[in-house]
Amino acid sequence: MARLEANLTVKAGNGADYLCEMTEQYSDILTAQQIIDNADEYTQIATLGPAASIGGDAGLRMAGSKLVIVKNNSDIPIELQFLTTEWKDNSNVDELNSVDLGPDSATSDRQFSYILSANEYMVLPSTWMVSYAEAHSAGNAKTIDNKGGYDVNSGKLYSTAIVDIATALENDTTTFVVDDTDYFSVGDLIQLGSTTGTTATNIEIARVASITNSTTMILERGLYGSITADKDAQTDSTNGAVVNAKVYLPWFNTQEDYDKYHDDANALGIAQTNKTGRYTAQNLFGYGRTADAVADGIVKGSLAFKFYNAGFQEFGMSGVTPSTHSGLAASTAYQFNITVDGGSTFVDLAFTTDASNLNFGGNNGIISKIQAALDAQYYTAGNLFEKTVSVGIVGGDIRFTSGTRTRNSAILLAAPGSGTTPFGVGRLPAIGSIESAVAAKLPDDTIEDKTYDLSKSNKSIFAYDDGKGNILGAATGTINYETGAIDINGPINSEFVASFNYDSAHSGGLNSSNTIRKISARSLNSKIDAEVEILGFV
Repeated sequence: MARLEANLTVKAGNGADYLCEMTEQYSDILTAQQIIDNADEYTQIATLGPAASIGGDAGLRMAGSKLVIVKNNSDIPIELQFLTTEWKDNSNVDELNSVDLGPDSATSDRQFSYILSANEYMVLPSTWMVSYAEAHSAGNAKTIDNKGGYDVNSGKLYSTAIVDIATALENDTTTFVVDDTDYFSVGDLIQLGSTTGTTATNIEIARVASITNSTTMILERGLYGSITADKDAQTDSTNGAVVNAKVYLPWFNTQEDYDKYHDDANALGIAQTNKTGRYTAQNLFGYGRTADAVADGIVKGSLAFKFYNAGFQEFGMSGVTPSTHSGLAASTAYQFNITVDGGSTFVDLAFTTDASNLNFGGNNGIISKIQAALDAQYYTAGNLFEKTVSVGIVGGDIRFTSGTRTRNSAILLAAPGSGTTPFGVGRLPAIGSIESAVAAKLPDDTIEDKTYDLSKSNKSIFAYDDGKGNILGAATGTINYETGAIDINGPINSEFVASFNYDSAHSGGLNSSNTIRKISARSLNSKIDAEVEILGFV
């Protein structure tokens, strides 16, 4: 791939200059010059839609162009015609708008005419363009607003049924027959079964390796720690491997086994990043899949993620600094109870103060001792195994913060069952006087500007896409607009909610209905031919 940099400088005089810039990756440069006459039918100079949508090979094939430049190399005007597709809204689902607007039969084809005067040019940063029947957005058919993977199907990390199994599945076959393969793409993960509570409904995760025809797919079987289903064992009529059983789209984090973040019996779980901050899935909560591949996928630029803030608990102190003396006794073992992320209480977590440093901060200080005790339990079987808790000074107070950012993130401190309590000793308040625990929550979408009594987008908390498949902001990664497949790097052990649009004219990847399909041109002068030049970066 090569790097494209496009710059447009507009010099308006009086120092009012404007610079417009864009960068893209491309593999090929396509260019052509063509003499055009005054014929009413135009001369086709480029085809830009998928091959199946073009209906002829006239002109340059420029499907998928990242940048298109059309130049009038003449001293007379030319007329350009852009062929697009018209859509309309039908109960919040966009569909093709096929009506009779002329002497021919009803069609969803729409032509737009544009004039380039002598030696003028036009720059198209992309070819995404549709005609829309209403004075409303072509990207707003259906909207998901701050929905997490947990919310979609009552806590289960898979969709409602997509299709039915048409031929019972053996454990040793890779050929899979369903009612309709149009819902799927190569690389998709599918799920058979709904729980691991009984053999008859045991979960299998498989990957679509290829799609043979409208009913048949080839699968990679038994992935991500799942079983390989068999009609003789997974016999449930709804959630087995038998005829008429259901096929689902899963969205567990594929950086881990399928059941990493849910309980085995009920498959209730959350979509979250792992301990390195990665989350990958081959669909976006199952949305944007249709049987006719029209208006399917995710709308470019509509995606926004936000992550939960971690639960925490503070002592309710003020003015604490690292050099503040704790008031605890030297070389003394203290104990307290702590409950993390809604699990069982760890009873009598012990730490021993230093012989000389009794300040909250510093080497071997109180915070360091408590943190070391918590860290040791992370690797020890018990109620704090693989649970991260950080202790520190925040805003002049001592704060215990969960290492997860999920809806279950929480810290609860309590007096020990035995031993010596630190609460009510020295600077530390009694257990009954510490601050109440603060539960995990989602940050607000907007923030208030009290000076001007205005609200504005709280942009810093969001990860969002740039319309080119890149995820930016509070997380980085990629999204496939056609399938919804996402790959993000964000905060560690964090659950997120997503907002996006789908089932719209602007949904999905390049298809025959959401792009400029043809560019044609003609001279506006009946006596003089013109020359048009077109340049595309593909």
